[in-house]
Amino acid sequence: MPRDGDGKPVGAKSLIGRTAELSRLGEAITSAAAADADAGGGGGGGVLVVITGDAGIGKSALADRAAALARDEGFLELRCTGIQSETPSGFAALHELLHPVLDRAASLPPRQRQALLGAFGLEDGPAPERLMIHLAVLGLLEELASDRKVVVVVEDLQWLDRSTADAIAFVARRLAANRLLLLVTTRTPADEVDALRSIPALQLDLGPLADDEAARLLDCVAGPMSRSLRERVLREAAGNPLALAELSRVVQDEFPNGSALPVFLPTTRRLEQAFLDQVAGLRPESRTLLLLAAADQGLGVHDLFAAGRALGSGPEAFDAVERSGVVEVSQGVIRFRHPLMRSVVYGAASTSERRSTHRALGGVIGDPVRSVWHRAAAAFAADEELAAELESAAAYAGGRGAQAEASALYERAAALSPDPGERGRRLAAAAENARRAGLTREAVRAVEEALPLADTARVSVQLASTEIVSTLMAGLPLRSEATVTQLLHRLASGDAEERVVLLWAGAVQLALRPQRSGNLQLLVDELESIDLGRPDPLQQIALALLDPPGRAAHLRKLLPPAVTDPRVLLTVGLAAERTQDLGTARAGLLAGYQHLRGTGGTADEAHLLAWLACSRVLTGGVLDGIADGALAERMAADLGLTSVATAAAASGALAQAWRGDATEASRAVERSMAQPVELTWTSTVARSNWAAGLIALQQRRFRDAWTLLSDLSMDRTTMLWAVADLAEAGVRSGKTSEVAEVVAGAEKEAAGFDSAHLCMLVHRSYAVLGTDDPGERFAAAVAQAEECPAALEVGRTQLAYGEWLRRTRRIAAARDQLAAAHHVFDRSGARLWAERAAAELRAAGITPPSGGRRPGSDVAFTPQELQIMRLAAAGLTNKEIADQIYLSHRTVAAHLYKVFPKLGITSRGQLVEALKRLPGGGSD
Repeated sequence: MPRDGDGKPVGAKSLIGRTAELSRLGEAITSAAAADADAGGGGGGGVLVVITGDAGIGKSALADRAAALARDEGFLELRCTGIQSETPSGFAALHELLHPVLDRAASLPPRQRQALLGAFGLEDGPAPERLMIHLAVLGLLEELASDRKVVVVVEDLQWLDRSTADAIAFVARRLAANRLLLLVTTRTPADEVDALRSIPALQLDLGPLADDEAARLLDCVAGPMSRSLRERVLREAAGNPLALAELSRVVQDEFPNGSALPVFLPTTRRLEQAFLDQVAGLRPESRTLLLLAAADQGLGVHDLFAAGRALGSGPEAFDAVERSGVVEVSQGVIRFRHPLMRSVVYGAASTSERRSTHRALGGVIGDPVRSVWHRAAAAFAADEELAAELESAAAYAGGRGAQAEASALYERAAALSPDPGERGRRLAAAAENARRAGLTREAVRAVEEALPLADTARVSVQLASTEIVSTLMAGLPLRSEATVTQLLHRLASGDAEERVVLLWAGAVQLALRPQRSGNLQLLVDELESIDLGRPDPLQQIALALLDPPGRAAHLRKLLPPAVTDPRVLLTVGLAAERTQDLGTARAGLLAGYQHLRGTGGTADEAHLLAWLACSRVLTGGVLDGIADGALAERMAADLGLTSVATAAAASGALAQAWRGDATEASRAVERSMAQPVELTWTSTVARSNWAAGLIALQQRRFRDAWTLLSDLSMDRTTMLWAVADLAEAGVRSGKTSEVAEVVAGAEKEAAGFDSAHLCMLVHRSYAVLGTDDPGERFAAAVAQAEECPAALEVGRTQLAYGEWLRRTRRIAAARDQLAAAHHVFDRSGARLWAERAAAELRAAGITPPSGGRRPGSDVAFTPQELQIMRLAAAGLTNKEIADQIYLSHRTVAAHLYKVFPKLGITSRGQLVEALKRLPGGGSD
């Protein structure tokens, strides 16, 4: 970083009053530059700088100077500016930022490249998912940063289009691993901006200049003026640099002798008045052109003159506008000298003037979205033709992945719809697009507005589905139970299929958050009363969710190829879990994920993975469960799906508990409790408690385990899964009578399920209790294990039986059970249980394979490393892996770079054999 003789960054003195801020920026730039050598090409040193302050305080000037200093250090500069505009233009600022480097998009993984180019309307294809677009932006910046350091300047974040703001926030959360300097200016403090909340940043909050600094700046920007006039300007500007410049301009032009000075208003109002004073002398034709420019920031000169002619103002009237200094023309586009000038000009116009302005712009602008929005702004009465055009524009925006902007267009179309039914239909579309954009509260608000207008079964079901998915997945207060009931009464008896869809959605809701389950029997009765003349998957799934005993056989018939819809397969998995059919649950969830993966629908993909992670663990895939849970948690967090993220964390906690990693399990449990209990899925709370109880059992903290495992009643499915653990904890902590009561209840429930898994657990629990003949109970449990897909519980049963056999001196039989248990745990990656089985084998006179510990069992791998290793071993390229697990391809390469030394290998071709040697390497 260039320094002057006082050690300050070069240029710091010329930016009056901001020397300290420039010094801090210089240190950030120096740190990023120095990180180049330390990163070894793998990233490191990224910095987010947020510059906040009032209008005119000097945010842009400071950002410009910092960017110039970064350029001097060899940084590539990319820049975009937020524009205060009512026109919904998704990804407009993002395109401004990236268009100079879009030629590098060819280096991105295919799905990411298609998503980015599709968002800009440069490539046709299915509507891109916002998570994939965000990854493409990050990947492109990483690609650039691999050649040279990059500074990204984002001005006026508060006015960025929502789609771009979300992409910038995504990048900001991942700066630490990249050679990127992100400079953001915003009027709002960083901790109050949704996009930046909780992201570590260097925050520079600019205040007014000190008196001496303001005086120096005034001397620089103003010509000679009387002492009284100078003191008045300094006093009224109150240290605001823009106010100093603009007020001095006004008073020198209009009050050169200081006579008849006006009574000034508060600072922002003073600036507004100063701007208005600058244009007050313009002729009406010039003011017309100025208002046209204010109504569409970024308007091209050609469109400006075309709209001006329609309002009787010729191009020659623009000369006076330019001479006023309020606007400038750059590359054929009109820009206001300061954003506040634009809002002042627009705000000073009358309603009829604005209406005429928007009508003229709508008639000349070629962009169909901007054109129809202007024409809609000019409309003051319902207009079906215009509403239909807005709907088409909304569909176009949604097709480019700009769901937030699509939602705004649908809402405006609804407002202009003369027919109430059409208004409700368009509001339903607005709600669904808001949900997809992560604007959950806006989605629920639109649903509430649309519900009274819904006049068809299809719209009613769509509204219920949007609200249920929004509240469930984002963790909002539950209102949708009432929605389902209201709509059931409204739908005609002839709408049988729509009623089934609605009941299915209500059943999913009650299965995940049954705190208010008063409608359960109503839903069951409604479902059983509907006769579609054929078996219906949604009807069968809903009944299994609400009334699970005896329904398992129906669910097994719904696996592919009979059913391929990923959402339906997700609920097949949920229903199969409730019927204690783990095999069908895993098959349904896995099939749903395989059908969905790579085809879009990232929210559904995260939801599926969160459940699949738990199912994998229960069926013996501990490492797969860890990897899937981590991926689902990361995706859900990026998409704002709080409930899905906490559910994924609970699945991850269960996997880490079975693996025996108490530290990681505890961290995951803590993350799973990130939202209020009343808004959390009951299965999430129960599985978190089960994970914590398993760790307590492993650490022989039996009272703690009893307390934790006793608190699973909120989710009966999880409680039944954990009944044998509860039995062990209860017997070891002196709660035998309480345990006996719980096990007896589980035995009664097991009678209603055709579940070898549950029968095995009940037999093992009775064996641990010792109230019956333990040998007979263990033998019955092991017999059930032959049909049980719950591999880890099979191993636990064999271990418990082997321990009992060894204690009763039946050593040969004990060795068989212990060896089988050790094999299960070793293959599944359940490290501590494998060590326990190995210790029992040694006590029985047998040396376990590898002394009971596999080579590499002490090597720590992150969930992402595990997933990347397995996909690379399967033959996928870095870009294919990146597309599949939502990372940039350079992040994938960096992970592999770290993994090879841990595995003791030097090439990709050695991965398959290296993975086989790891604990859990045999799981699928």
